[in-house]
Amino acid sequence: MSKKVQGIGNQYTSQANAKRQRHERLKKVVKKRMTVFGGGLLAIIIVLLIMVGMQMHSNQQASQERQAKEEAYQKIQEEEIELKERLNNLNDDEYIEKIARDEYYLSNDGEVIFKLPEDQQKNQKQE
Repeated sequence: MSKKVQGIGNQYTSQANAKRQRHERLKKVVKKRMTVFGGGLLAIIIVLLIMVGMQMHSNQQASQERQAKEEAYQKIQEEEIELKERLNNLNDDEYIEKIARDEYYLSNDGEVIFKLPEDQQKNQKQE
């Protein structure tokens, strides 16, 4: 109220003023509660977002690790196949004789081995 206007001091105006003051206090309490609730909700959302981000990072690392292990497993399987083939070949007398002639220059009795330039070029290409 303005300073020039005097309020009427009857029961109705005092009840209206009391009601308005209660309403203002209630608004302040509700505003405080909403602020606290909103802040709490915001904090929970932030924590959940951080947890989701960490989980995504963890999943990505696990996926990369899994892929690397799968590649290593494939490589080992291929190596195992090659070794099995080699083992089977080592049971073959003709293969052993071929290796002995090519790599160690061994010969049968009465044979003479000549190393030709073409053979050297083939060996260099194979290496």
